[in-house]
Amino acid sequence: MPGWRRARPVGPDESSPLTEPEYVQRVRAMLVLGGVPWDQLDDGVQQVRLKLLEERAKPGQPEIREPMAWLTAVASRVAVDWHRARTRDAGLRARLAARWSRRPPVEHPEERRVLALAVANGLEGLSAVQRQVLTLRYYADLPVRDIAELLDVPEGTVKSRLHSAVAALRKQLRDLEVI
Repeated sequence: MPGWRRARPVGPDESSPLTEPEYVQRVRAMLVLGGVPWDQLDDGVQQVRLKLLEERAKPGQPEIREPMAWLTAVASRVAVDWHRARTRDAGLRARLAARWSRRPPVEHPEERRVLALAVANGLEGLSAVQRQVLTLRYYADLPVRDIAELLDVPEGTVKSRLHSAVAALRKQLRDLEVI
């Protein structure tokens, strides 16, 4: 196409538009306008920065001619993605609450209470993704297929996340000498 130049390799010392304050301010403004909370703006800027790096890493991609326009469009899509994830999580919480409300309370011996508290503390030490799949699988008792559908990821990804989460939780419990 006329007017398009081929992308050149990005060197380690080459500046990125997201290192310049005016670009960062524009991205933050777009995220705020998109409804992203103040405490998550830095994460949003990092997501835009990652998308910029991914775009530049594609072989044969033309150079971004208007970085400000490109960053503005990507920041607005990041804000939309944030809202979609929040909506999905809210619906998930409601379904979990409904599922738990149908279960009768069960009395457990002291030993199981100690283990339950240790597991709850261990869950806090896991990443949000690991906590999410463990909660859905073992607390909500959802099959892998349903979890994959809820999170909009492949079943293999759910299995992989479950495996790493269980291993990390097991290590924490062994370190505490609970198991």
